[in-house]
Amino acid sequence: MRRGQAITALAALALSLTACGGTQTPPGGEATDGLRAQPADLSDTNMYFISHTDQVGWFVTDADGLPLYRFDRDTPKPSKSNCEGECAQQWKPVLADKAPMATGVDPISMGVLTRPDGTKQLTIAGWPQYTYAEDKGAGDMKGQGKGGVWWVTAPNGAKITGGKAQNNSRSTTTPGTSSGSGTRQTPQSASPSGTPGY
Repeated sequence: MRRGQAITALAALALSLTACGGTQTPPGGEATDGLRAQPADLSDTNMYFISHTDQVGWFVTDADGLPLYRFDRDTPKPSKSNCEGECAQQWKPVLADKAPMATGVDPISMGVLTRPDGTKQLTIAGWPQYTYAEDKGAGDMKGQGKGGVWWVTAPNGAKITGGKAQNNSRSTTTPGTSSGSGTRQTPQSASPSGTPGY
């Protein structure tokens, strides 16, 4: 079916549904026939976001705004973590005990590996993901370049090696809002120009 025909068919369907007494719920209001829109239940998901700084560009964060890192000594195919014991206390595996959902990250690239202790860890493009114990709030990036093997993760799973190993200005804002530190968080409902196409 051609695009014009598809649009015409959809318009006709919408018109016929309206003519049959269909109702719509206005924002913040109730439908006249008793139907209500239910908010999405995200209790069974782990949320991730993307953020941006001039230092490293676009990178992935957890729901608290902490950057996710990947480790050069891990392997992506098959996904395997080589950070255990004392290493895993400093570099905390990003747990994937619930379904991962990310704004700005291709969902096909997100996966889960089972660690030797049985816990599930998030992977992006096969690479196990971690947060760094010394990053305390959104905007911190103390682990970037640590030991020449720890790197902030780009939305496509690539490592970002251009940034310096230092602490960015701290921010008290949560993902989805703008902060005054030069870190821009990507809102769920909008995508600024220049955002990666994932």
